[in-house]
Amino acid sequence: MMNTKTKLALWGMILLVAFSFAGTKKGESAKNEATLFAPKTPSDYAARHALSSAQYQTEVTNFHNAGYKLTYVDGYYVNGKIKFAALWKKGETSTLILRHNLTSDQYQNEVTKNHKNGYRLIHVDGYSDGNKDRYAAIWNKQSTSGLRARHRMTGTEYTAEFQKNKQDGFRLVHISGYGVNGKAYYAGIWQKASSLGVVTRHGLTSKQYQETVATYWKQGYHVAQVDSYDVQNKVYYACILEKGLGQFSARHDMNPKNYQLEVENHYYQGYVPISVSGHDAGNEAGYAAAFKNVTTWKSSDINQLDAKISKVMKEYKLPSVAIGIVKDGKLVYAKGYGYGNKEDKIIASATSQYRLASISKPITAVAIMKLVEQKKLKLNDKVFGKNKILGEKYGTKQYNAREKAITVKQLLMHTAGGDSWDNNTTPEDKDALGDPMSLRTKESFNKLIKRVLDNTNPTHKPGSYWQYSNFGYCLLGRIIEVKTGMSYEKYVRKHILKPCNITDMKIGALEKKKRAYREVVYYSKDKPYELQMNKMDSHGGWIASAVDMMRFIVHVDGDPSKKDILKKTTVTKMATKSAVSGNYAKGWTVVGSTWTHGGVMTGTNTLLKKKGNGISYIILTNFRESDKESHRNDLEKAMEDGIKAIKFWPNLDLF
Repeated sequence: MMNTKTKLALWGMILLVAFSFAGTKKGESAKNEATLFAPKTPSDYAARHALSSAQYQTEVTNFHNAGYKLTYVDGYYVNGKIKFAALWKKGETSTLILRHNLTSDQYQNEVTKNHKNGYRLIHVDGYSDGNKDRYAAIWNKQSTSGLRARHRMTGTEYTAEFQKNKQDGFRLVHISGYGVNGKAYYAGIWQKASSLGVVTRHGLTSKQYQETVATYWKQGYHVAQVDSYDVQNKVYYACILEKGLGQFSARHDMNPKNYQLEVENHYYQGYVPISVSGHDAGNEAGYAAAFKNVTTWKSSDINQLDAKISKVMKEYKLPSVAIGIVKDGKLVYAKGYGYGNKEDKIIASATSQYRLASISKPITAVAIMKLVEQKKLKLNDKVFGKNKILGEKYGTKQYNAREKAITVKQLLMHTAGGDSWDNNTTPEDKDALGDPMSLRTKESFNKLIKRVLDNTNPTHKPGSYWQYSNFGYCLLGRIIEVKTGMSYEKYVRKHILKPCNITDMKIGALEKKKRAYREVVYYSKDKPYELQMNKMDSHGGWIASAVDMMRFIVHVDGDPSKKDILKKTTVTKMATKSAVSGNYAKGWTVVGSTWTHGGVMTGTNTLLKKKGNGISYIILTNFRESDKESHRNDLEKAMEDGIKAIKFWPNLDLF
């Protein structure tokens, strides 16, 4: 049975107004635009799952006090325990009556009593406690006329009730399937209304449910509700499909991790869950859900961008891609495509974490500029030698004149060590000196820096010659540690990332089995898990999601739409180039008003770009092999072309 961990996640769900229609399964198409709805705020929706009964009650109370009304609750029995998944929406809470863990008789008594008191049953969910049926329900203070409700119906009884109610002019508006002691039961709510444009099904296998959704999706129907339930170790689905305008999406057969990632991935495309259901999937919980888009994104704008990304993925056989787009300081779109973990079929999400590779350098540059701003160091401070930043800590030989002349600024701009400190990767850079970082060799920073200083000398006068250097940024990490008394990672997390509202970024793990919860798997025959990630910390060691990298960029870009963590003058200084460094400033390649930085290493290819027109974006992938053509240029073109083709930008912020 399942070893379930309680995952509590709040998704502040999001604004807005019109729907357009988009399919979510293979073969489903997008069409139709829609009418306006009342605007919402990003924190109007919330979701929880894998809650115990006590945790569920606590969440209900907390959300009630915060002005969120419960709109959906689903109970399910897994690993000998009852769990709950639930949805909330900001709204009036004083008109609601909420109950859960009711027996059949208790539920019936509540229905009768509340009906007499003018409370209308709007939601019911049946589930097993391992022995008997239990019920959770929601009532709202409103008219009770035109309402019919039944529970604990067998499949035969439910079918008869459905047909009778349909003949009497009642439409099914809610259905719950549940298994108790090896038998399937159903609870339903009907209201006096036409059944035109509504399709209902129950007792479907996963394949039958998929086929039903795909068939009716093409005819303009979407999943308004889906309920999954297990009977005798088999999973079944009941659903209500409705014809109407809007962008909708549906997912099923999700394990707990995929459900979490799907909700997050949908949120950053502008979707909120409208239905969620859990069930026993054998050794863990399984989930099904339906979503609707509540933004003003036009489906045509998003579809053309998605198509361009998907085309490149197919051409290069990329396992996954994650992107994020900021406009005028607001996160307007982020999405993961494909699988972050192919073997376990774990999807990629906008919140999946990827190795950043050299996009770590802008993070280190910002940290250095923060220390400059705080007057803890100066850009022209010398690095090596007596009474200098790193003093005589590293190496056993006396420093030569070039080593003693190296400054913080030169490390930032790759003008410190010349050919002896470069990465020795491209044909024009290769020399007998090799790559000083030796990224697959396990060694401490002390041994690494001693090896380089004792055995090589800068080939050019510092400040006179540019060569891209990971080793130079490794030294910047050690400078941060000396000046702050903290580890590089701890300082950056606390003083750079936290002020950007980033809490999950970290230095990546070496081993595949030790990767972070949301971290993807890296694919390459060049053995990505031999890279010494801790050794690469300040030049290439960070992992981050597309969303978090967009949080980072809007707080360091000099744009007033979001408060920067650096002063305007500091940002300007960071983006200032020199004649020697060409287009490379301090942690960024700067061409006009556009800042960029890419990242490349085994199993990873990334790109971060801040354009001068208020647009910034990120591209993250989990595949790269040294003997294959880089896909990053084509992904960059797909992003540029896709962004350029967008005709209508919604006014929303998904941060």
